[in-house]
Amino acid sequence: MRVIGGIAKGRRLLGAGGGKTRPIPDNVKKSLFDILAPYVPDSRCLDLFAGTGAIGVEALSRGAQWVTFVECASHMVRVIHSNLDVTGLAHQAEVIQGDVRRVVPALYRQEKVFHIVFVDPPYGHGLAPVTLDILSTHKLLASDGTIVARHESRQEMPEVFEDLELTRQEKYGDTLISFYVLKR
Repeated sequence: MRVIGGIAKGRRLLGAGGGKTRPIPDNVKKSLFDILAPYVPDSRCLDLFAGTGAIGVEALSRGAQWVTFVECASHMVRVIHSNLDVTGLAHQAEVIQGDVRRVVPALYRQEKVFHIVFVDPPYGHGLAPVTLDILSTHKLLASDGTIVARHESRQEMPEVFEDLELTRQEKYGDTLISFYVLKR
């Protein structure tokens, strides 16, 4: 696993080990960041279910101003810190260990706002729609922001969550990436 673009391009990232995570393939990461290219520079990002932190690190490498990583597993939090250190991007990040269902409301109470929210929960637990529901209740998305949800293609995702609406989907094998914005 490596950073594929930006100032940390080519840097090797530490993986999870043990096959417990689904690292995003380079071709999917490239396609995702090609789509997001106009929005990443100077953005504030939230990486939920961060795993190794590869998505948030990629965003920082490509010019994001700040990334808040949220991961519940303590060993993965250590991996995220290592990956931020190896890329020299730790000064632009915050890593929070905790359950997304508790952390998102806490960030809302702190009046945090993000331009891009990455949602990449473990497959097979139905957490993508649950997380979008939490995000629609706890307004963390900037008015011009985007939520990017990576989930299994068989997972049904509603077109509308309160004030969020689905604007685009991209399929990569058994993975679907759904893009949500605030309803206009």
